[in-house]
Amino acid sequence: MGGGPYYVEMPEVVNVRLEGELEGWASAKDVILEMLRRLSVKGGVGKVFEYTGPGVESLTVPERTTITNMGTELGATSSIFPTDEQTKDYLERVGRPEDYEELEPDADAEYADEIVVDLSELEPLIATPSMPDNVVPVREVEGERVEQVMIGSCTNGSYEDILPGAKMLKGREVAKHTEMIVAPASKQS
Repeated sequence: MGGGPYYVEMPEVVNVRLEGELEGWASAKDVILEMLRRLSVKGGVGKVFEYTGPGVESLTVPERTTITNMGTELGATSSIFPTDEQTKDYLERVGRPEDYEELEPDADAEYADEIVVDLSELEPLIATPSMPDNVVPVREVEGERVEQVMIGSCTNGSYEDILPGAKMLKGREVAKHTEMIVAPASKQS
């Protein structure tokens, strides 16, 4: 650097077109796990993932946040969703209406690539040791001994993320050999 020019390579923009709606136990985390399954942890290097399509409307703001936060696992430069009425309503509910800004793709936007994810075809997925892109359907590991479970963190720490885990555990106990941690996300006011 030392006074010389500094060059930044412009990232490619990839259109991730979301179709359909999530069904059953499939969640927003499964969207990004599917991306990892297809692309690997290096598949997003030098890329920005722009999520578009009719499936976007069916995702809540916390679900969209899960997907964009985990873009890091792909190696992505960034990930973005358009804003909409749902975004506006969410910001009003959390007392931040002044933060709303309209963001949408240009009508004539050109993309380096397009990936289509049909949300209605996704099933619950899991990243198995020892890499985030070592993704398999949960049904393939059913019956395996589970030693550690974490619900929450910055990626999956919303009320929407923690509630399904609470419902699964209602009236049950965590196995004695299993360590379970629940880490709700922080709240910004």
